[in-house]
Amino acid sequence: MLARRSFLTVISAVALFSAPMASAAEFDWNGTWSGKAANGRSTVIKIAKGKVVSWSSNGQSQKIGASSVSKSTVSITHAEGAKVTLTPKGEDAVTYTWRGTNASSSVTLKKG
Repeated sequence: MLARRSFLTVISAVALFSAPMASAAEFDWNGTWSGKAANGRSTVIKIAKGKVVSWSSNGQSQKIGASSVSKSTVSITHAEGAKVTLTPKGEDAVTYTWRGTNASSSVTLKKG
């Protein structure tokens, strides 16, 4: 009985200390994210109401085949197959990772 009570106390403590971490994982994706890679290529992604509204590269609109916005990641699939992932890098910055068939790149986008 004592072992069971100790086990429940530990589980309760873990749940209590984990709760703030879960809410910290929530990220405000809404806004316009933009940046420029080392090769000069610019990227702008607009997210509103939890949905990817638009994506442009070097001023040209990109065709979005699919997209999803979660609390910790944004995923975009280009209509031609390339994949983009956004992950938080701070309060107003994200890491943009693009993966194509034979290449990949990564850059920091800032909210503006």
